Amino acid sequence: MGKAGLILEGGGMRGSYTAGVLDAFLDIGLHMQDIIGVSAGAANGISYISEQRGRNLTIYNTCINRKYLSTWNFLTTGSFFGMKYVFYEVTRNIIPFDYDRFKNSKKRLTIVATNVEDGKPFYKQLTDLEQDADMKYLCATAAIPMASTIVKVEGHKLMDGGASDSIPIEYSLAKGNAKNIIVLTRCEGFRHQKSRFSWFPYLRYPAHRAFAHTVATRWQYYNKSIEIAQQQERAGNALIIRPTKPIIAGRMEKDPAKLSAQYQVGYDDAMAMRDKLLAFADGLENVELRK
Repeated sequence: MGKAGLILEGGGMRGSYTAGVLDAFLDIGLHMQDIIGVSAGAANGISYISEQRGRNLTIYNTCINRKYLSTWNFLTTGSFFGMKYVFYEVTRNIIPFDYDRFKNSKKRLTIVATNVEDGKPFYKQLTDLEQDADMKYLCATAAIPMASTIVKVEGHKLMDGGASDSIPIEYSLAKGNAKNIIVLTRCEGFRHQKSRFSWFPYLRYPAHRAFAHTVATRWQYYNKSIEIAQQQERAGNALIIRPTKPIIAGRMEKDPAKLSAQYQVGYDDAMAMRDKLLAFADGLENVELRK
């Protein structure tokens, strides 16, 4: 027995890979109930919880326009991604999200954000996306530093969780998930390097030095988390799903053909692991296997 977590890394439009993985999970009948999502991982995760197979792919195919992602957005709102368009207009009107199914699901999503005041990870379980606060938390986890504005919600100042806890394996273990399935959006062997521009966060956020330090040194946290995840996998306590083909859609990709191709890689990679996934999940108390 025991419990398991599903950890979803972010990565902007690289999340199209995760969308494919999650649709494969629905086809396999693998329903993880404790989902921990970072940035695009959380954004894709909500449709897994509402069991709207193909919804994320439809968004990538039909909604990637100037309102969704553009320099114009950045110049007019301070964010490259149009948060109101992505999380409100698309979700409510264009490709409707099943709010009731999300709310009534046994699955639960915890988003990871970064507290701008102290630079530390901030975790919040979302239960009802019709509530404005929960939707703002979802926006916060996707608010990329330097490319977005700070999100203020319930007295907190938050930005992208990828800055402080890109792969929240330690958090999942600490909350009692002895087993974890981890979906990454980088190929095997990838490690972050120190940026030549590590000074820039201090210039951009002079009033939030701790946050700037977190952003500047995130490469260290990322690499440490990868090592822990791989240790867990070697011990038989984790399964890592990562792209088996080179990434063709980067963080800011807008080409629907590339996004769809990357989605397909994610779908195929997960389906290739079908038997391994089902065997790993069998008997876990917070995982439902449907036939």
